[in-house]
Amino acid sequence: MAVNEKGELVTVDNVTADNVASTLWCTTVTVENQGKAPIYDFVNKGAEALLSVTMDDFAKNAMQTTKNSLVGGEIAGWAFSGTYANALETNRPLYSYFQEDSVVGLVLVGTNVRLKKAGGKAADISGAKFATFTLVEADGIALNAKQINTKLGIQDAANGVKLTFNPDRNNTSLENPFSDVAFIAKDTKDGSFVYVTRKADNQYLHVDTAYTNKNSDKFLAFNYKKALSKDLADQGKFLFTYFPSHDSLVIQVKQATRLSASVKDWKKALTTAGNKTIIANNKTAKNYVTIQDLVKADEIRIVTIADVKETDITLGFTGCVQAGTDKVSLEDGLYVIQNAETNKYLASPIHVDGAASEWVTVDKAEQNVMHMPAYQWVVLKTKTSEYFLSTSPVNVTNREYPLLKNPAYNTTDKVLKNGASWQLTQAEGSKLYYCKALSSDSLVITKITDKNILGDKYLGYKYLTDDELMITNYAFNYFNPYTMDKYIAQVEGDTTLNALQEEATFFELVKQNDNKTVAYGYTVDATVQARIEGLAQLERATYQIKAGKNMIAVGKENRYVLTENLAPATFYFKENNETEKGCYYAFIDADDVEKDTKGNVLSFNNKLGVADQSLKALLQEQVIEEVRTSAFRIGLADQPLYRRFNHVELDGAVEGNEDATKLLKFKEAYVGDYLMDETNKNFMREDMDYLGIGAKNIAKAGLSFNVRPFNIGKSAQYQIKPQYLVYVSETENKGTEGKPCDATNHKHMNANGEPCGPEDCIHATPAVPGFNRYKLLVSFADSVEAKDVVKGEELYHFGKYHRVGFVDAVEQDSVLYILGEHFENVATKDLSMEDIKKVVKGINLKVAVTEDTHHNYTWSFRYIDPAKAANEVEEDRAFLIESNVEPKGNKGESIAPTNAAWLKNQNNCLVLSDPEESEFEEAKTGGDNALIFNIEKGSADDMATDNEEIATSEVTVIAGKGNVTIAGAAGKKVVVSNILGQVVANTVITSDNATIAAPAGVVVVAVEGEEAVKAIIK
Repeated sequence: MAVNEKGELVTVDNVTADNVASTLWCTTVTVENQGKAPIYDFVNKGAEALLSVTMDDFAKNAMQTTKNSLVGGEIAGWAFSGTYANALETNRPLYSYFQEDSVVGLVLVGTNVRLKKAGGKAADISGAKFATFTLVEADGIALNAKQINTKLGIQDAANGVKLTFNPDRNNTSLENPFSDVAFIAKDTKDGSFVYVTRKADNQYLHVDTAYTNKNSDKFLAFNYKKALSKDLADQGKFLFTYFPSHDSLVIQVKQATRLSASVKDWKKALTTAGNKTIIANNKTAKNYVTIQDLVKADEIRIVTIADVKETDITLGFTGCVQAGTDKVSLEDGLYVIQNAETNKYLASPIHVDGAASEWVTVDKAEQNVMHMPAYQWVVLKTKTSEYFLSTSPVNVTNREYPLLKNPAYNTTDKVLKNGASWQLTQAEGSKLYYCKALSSDSLVITKITDKNILGDKYLGYKYLTDDELMITNYAFNYFNPYTMDKYIAQVEGDTTLNALQEEATFFELVKQNDNKTVAYGYTVDATVQARIEGLAQLERATYQIKAGKNMIAVGKENRYVLTENLAPATFYFKENNETEKGCYYAFIDADDVEKDTKGNVLSFNNKLGVADQSLKALLQEQVIEEVRTSAFRIGLADQPLYRRFNHVELDGAVEGNEDATKLLKFKEAYVGDYLMDETNKNFMREDMDYLGIGAKNIAKAGLSFNVRPFNIGKSAQYQIKPQYLVYVSETENKGTEGKPCDATNHKHMNANGEPCGPEDCIHATPAVPGFNRYKLLVSFADSVEAKDVVKGEELYHFGKYHRVGFVDAVEQDSVLYILGEHFENVATKDLSMEDIKKVVKGINLKVAVTEDTHHNYTWSFRYIDPAKAANEVEEDRAFLIESNVEPKGNKGESIAPTNAAWLKNQNNCLVLSDPEESEFEEAKTGGDNALIFNIEKGSADDMATDNEEIATSEVTVIAGKGNVTIAGAAGKKVVVSNILGQVVANTVITSDNATIAAPAGVVVVAVEGEEAVKAIIK
């Protein structure tokens, strides 16, 4: 029984040197518990495959297969001979259990092996008439040159052969030409005889016409010649007879010449029949290559020719012991492959696009093959039997282009084409590999073990998350060998685009197919995942590019333009370059592609390129085969979009705690007005606290605001768009401490009736957590006017614009409660969270902050000129104050939107711009009456305090209409002064709820023993 080249089980009539390897079976016996038959496993030496079959070969309900059986399947472990220790039984069937009571066995149809089912009982097995087999030792066979040089296929024929002698020559300088010197065999025209040439210089080995010694018994020597004369030709012909079951080799020379008593001249001896010993084949037991004792006592041994073989010679083609071979294998995995001589990588670059494999030069300062699947190869062993893990051939498949498999050099076309599985070899002690099919040079094959590379399903192509797609000002930095500061931009006065400008045009990336990805590249199914841990199926997505209302499209003369009148171009962003600045991508046309019958993209036709044949550097559509590929870094310009108040000098940040809450003043950049409480009576409404703007000297209170980070360090986009809470009038309810039960007349029990400590006793007074209260700056965009509101008296609008103001808010454990008017007359010290929760639904800030949504109670500060923002000059850090675009949030367009709601001056009333009309390009220059701000450092005694309550310890000061009420200060002296320091009232109050008349405007209330506070009197 043998395994043919197709991997099929067959039988052969004649065993020859060419097929002997396929007929050899290494046998392993597994002994079961006493009383059970042994189990046999057989490994075919030539095919390097376990004798295993699959039940999938059976047609439905069939008892016997009709096609040839291939090795490789789930069924192995065979019943064979019941004895094994001393002798094996002959003519035994081979069968294995595929179910507890059913077996599958081997049957013969001609010379082909098929499978047959039978019951598991002895009678069923006997009745199945399975084919019977006997394990026998292989007969000796004569080897030809190829079989010798490849050691029956386990090494490359050009490597040279060294045999193993036991014993070998010893204690002599005379080399053994078969074990010390690498040789190459060459076929002769004389039957199975071969010439033996020295690999180093191609000289022919022959039995010399000389002896190695002059005394005692004479032993023939060996020598080399560039060419053998006619008389010496047969002295250089050797017969290699191999006994594969024992890896035993017998070498005989066709002719050996010796001197005699009558002929003592070597030249004459070569022509005298009686002086020559000649064999025709291996049936003649003469002329053996052997080892001879020269001086037995000193163990001096030499190699010579004799009629008795006194040494064992092995080829290295072992049976069940690992053969001595230079064949090696690779672990299943992902690899990059380099030519060791040129350092080029095996890949399929963008301009080849899967049409072929090539050796590609890679400048590591410009490209990163770890990010490029087209430069990576999935390697899987073809033989997974434990017997051949170290020598198995491998299938090598490109990760991006799976149609590229096992690249091999085609000598006709002088290019790489797909070939058969690779058999790698490796010289002893070397780290380099060799694959004859691929290259004459050695290979550096490096396994990729980085889990981030293996597991990144978006590797190779740019994928943007929904959060990243919220950013609307991406810049495309051109990868250029002469200058790296050029960007894609619109040509002034035209719709065309070029890559010649240092001031970028900013673009929005528009997702396609709802940003769903499509699998591409090597198919990673469950089987592959089991063999290569962590290897991800690659995926990619497509995008269009937008600037304002215009889209990038292909226009006349295949030039890319920015327009709303043509069908937008759709792109894949494929990585092609990488520097210390980041990754650069080729923009691949995703519309014009080649697909297979299932709709999978096989290859591309076009890409975006820079027309460097002219000085205009216009963007144009180029064929994918264009060797030069333009690439662009996709990212924000190196400038920040939004201001983050963390600068020690400019923002008053404390080093080591730069993002702590700041006290800041907001100064309008052109006129110099400040944000403050609204002071214009025309824009004031009863019980509303609006944000206003005006000259510094008209403020009724201070100008400072608390500006507290909302999402910094807590959300995905905080570094791009930091958001802040802005508030004033912060007071604190410290809560109350718990009091343990102090009773001594009972045992302490908790609410479940279980014994406990005094702190948990049902008679203990629980602690009441404290909270903070402040006036929070919000947009009234989600507030609804009363149905009967008089035009011009709206609370939340000024005309069509939303107003901005302060609302009463409480915060406890990062839960925000917008109180509105529910508790406006309740002092902070008297507020109860229990009451609040009954009427107000809390906003969990810990949850809200992770969503990266802009809320109506958060604010961001958009730089008007990001290019200058890095300058440590306050004037260069001017900004717009940006609110939410839509009442319920606008996550899809919340980062650097083209249209948004910014603080603006509408007929001297402070409002938010209309997102449907207001554009950033106009607003950043002050157009649409948008307000541009800088900051000044604020202070606690200059707070823009609103006209509600101010709590000082146990004393509460409540500002009202024409008066101020002081609670909790009976018996204390109270002094009320106006902003100029003039005393309005100076009295000792006798009530815990005293009301003192005061003029409208800001007053300072000083209660004996308390810090003075400001209040705004209406």
